Amino acid sequence: MQCDPRSLQVNVELMDDPCLWRWEIRDPARNQVVADSWTRDWAAYNSREEAYRAGRARLGRLAA
Repeated sequence: MQCDPRSLQVNVELMDDPCLWRWEIRDPARNQVVADSWTRDWAAYNSREEAYRAGRARLGRLAA
């Protein structure tokens, strides 16, 4: 990864169809998505909190 993982942000978003939550990890300095749950893994979550926890877990793995 070419950016400092400490500067990355986890965002969650409600999708329209299906009506589930997804997370994305964004590099705000470059305004670029580093990873997201839906595009690669097709993973979505029933609640905002569940999606946020999963996004934070992925961010932890990226930082390791």
